[in-house]
Amino acid sequence: MNRSAPILCAVLAVAALAACSKRDAPPAAPPASSASTAQAAPADAGIAWVRAAGDAEVDAAFARARSEGKPVFVYWGAKWCPPCNQLQATLFNRQDFIERSRAFVPVYVDGDKPGAQKLGTRFAVRGYPTMVVFDLGGQELTRLPGEVDAQQYNEVLTLSMSAQRSAKAVLAQARAGGQGLVEADWRLLAYYSWETDQQQLAGAGGVAALLKQLAQACPAAHADSAMRLRLKALAAADSQAGPVAGAAAQRAPVLAVLADAAQSRRHRTC
Repeated sequence: MNRSAPILCAVLAVAALAACSKRDAPPAAPPASSASTAQAAPADAGIAWVRAAGDAEVDAAFARARSEGKPVFVYWGAKWCPPCNQLQATLFNRQDFIERSRAFVPVYVDGDKPGAQKLGTRFAVRGYPTMVVFDLGGQELTRLPGEVDAQQYNEVLTLSMSAQRSAKAVLAQARAGGQGLVEADWRLLAYYSWETDQQQLAGAGGVAALLKQLAQACPAAHADSAMRLRLKALAAADSQAGPVAGAAAQRAPVLAVLADAAQSRRHRTC
């Protein structure tokens, strides 16, 4: 029996809400009259979404971003995806997010539209929903998690848009020992959407091993980031076959999070 199960059953929610389905095998779409279909795409009111179904629309959005000096926010979703509809109902309709959207060029890609799969290849996207922030030059800065609450999401979005370096560059420094990294850097890594990474940052070694390394390297002074990395590492390891190494040692800190309502809410996924 996997001895880590009593510990991890309470924190498996830390695993991604994000990867709703693989793009090459979507489930059957719900009936047109269903509530989820009614919420399928981002509402037009408030957010000036650029609806892209091919390279031309995306290239135009990046050209606009360069001219306006803004980053680009790409949201990849699908009509049949429940987590996508949850984002629509709990995040995209919030006034604070709508106001924040004026600082970037928001691009919506419906993964079921003709030509969208080519964009999926271009952006290394497979799961729904996936949200990626690019700088005005077109470089990917980070991927945003879909499992945090709305207020926290806006905090992470603001951090991502103001980042001086990409998550990839920060990760390289963290792997080299982390000297010189500040709290914002560790937060960028802790709240990166590892579930939709598609091995861009994790590489062949896998997410579980990388998150364990980051959790061990993150200074305890950055308590929020350190805890999130620890929980993410546990959840990623538990998704693999076999027991989680050192699971017993994680029991106390995990139970402490569960006993703290604010911390539980901060690190929840739904």
